[in-house]
Amino acid sequence: METQEISELFPLFNTANPETLEWLVSVVDEEDYSLNTEIIRENEWGKAVYFIVSGWVKVRSQYHDQELTLEILGRGDFFGEMEILDESLKSIAVISLSDVKLLTISAQRFLQMLFKDPQLHHRMLQLTVRRFRLLYRRLQLRQQTPKIKLAKTLIKLAETYGKSTEKGIEILYIPQQDLADIADVTLEDLQQIIPQLQTQGCLDIDEIHQTLSLTNLKQIYHFSTVKHD
Repeated sequence: METQEISELFPLFNTANPETLEWLVSVVDEEDYSLNTEIIRENEWGKAVYFIVSGWVKVRSQYHDQELTLEILGRGDFFGEMEILDESLKSIAVISLSDVKLLTISAQRFLQMLFKDPQLHHRMLQLTVRRFRLLYRRLQLRQQTPKIKLAKTLIKLAETYGKSTEKGIEILYIPQQDLADIADVTLEDLQQIIPQLQTQGCLDIDEIHQTLSLTNLKQIYHFSTVKHD
């Protein structure tokens, strides 16, 4: 990838100086993964940072044979940095939800890059704070109705990773259990709400191409702020 492409695609690098970007291009590796592939296995964190060029992944926790999807990440996002800056995670894996293309940089070179470029270091702090703010907002939603929680989750995915199409804002048709996990709703609730949103003209699901389009974002915003019985 060219330096301009990296700067435009990844928010982390949009304030990095040109020398940092030139150096980055010379040291990153490109990796491709097919659907349902473990990108990082449990207890293998802390070796590199991964930047998503295309595709979708889920961050999965497994404890006592129970799996829980913690987060869904898409194009322009990255993962693995916290385990380099702090203790590595346990019982956490990253699985591809589609074909995925990544750029990877080793832990040592990533830290070297942060130390060399103060603007990049500052941007890293900003994005870390933003992630914790989003986590705090998710925790605040725990007392809300399932429809509000699902609506807010869809809005967040659309705003962060969505692509504008003739139908609306398109995201991956995320497996229902994974979507239920990150929205903090039961699978049964999700399976009731999704058809309601389709009937109300808010969602269009293309199972052949595995896409979900938010066709009436204004109405979904309305659902995210009004309590429903």
